[in-house]
Parts: sequence; C-alpha cells; structure tokens
Amino acid sequence: MAITDWINPFNRVADIVSEVVEDKDARNKLNHELESLKHQVYIVELNTKTVPWIDAVHKMGRQLISVTSLITGVVLVYVNPEIDPLTLGAILGPGGIYNAVKGKGK
Repeated sequence: MAITDWINPFNRVADIVSEVVEDKDARNKLNHELESLKHQVYIVELNTKTVPWIDAVHKMGRQLISVTSLITGVVLVYVNPEIDPLTLGAILGPGGIYNAVKGKGK
C-alpha cells in the first residue's frame, strides 16, 4: 500500500465498507457515492486558488535546495578551512541526491 493510499480517507472508508456491508447492492451503492464524493473533492481542489509566492517557492524548490546547500558549504569552508570532508558531504549530499532522484523536471 502506497503512502498516498494510506492518507486518502476515501480508500480507507471503501475498505471498511467492503468489510462491513454484506449486501452487494448496498455496498455498490456506497462505493458509487464514495467515488462521486471523491470526484467532487478533486474538482474543489482543482478550483482552489493558491498563494502565488508559495507556488513560486514550490516550483523553485530544487534550485533553492542546491543554492542553499552550496552557500552553506562555502561559508563553512570559509569559516573553518579544516572542516571534515565527510561533514561537508553530509551537508551538500541531500540536495544533490534529491536532484538526481527527481530528475530534470518539466
């Protein structure tokens, strides 16, 4: 089970309905109503206005992670030239790993 399936309340309710409701017609009716409600929630999510600067920060996430980790590494080496390479790698690594896993993007 994926994490999104666990978070999605509709899937959990559908599982409970399939376990508890014995009548096939009632179960199908409830599952149909759940799907309808799920669709309505999705439409509301699509029509919801968002805050523009939060969208911009979200879209610039990889770049911000890269720049922040690079600046942090440069500052640490400047302040403490004898910094352990393993520590520096631990600081710079997550941004690089995230970018490698995430790919180029759109």
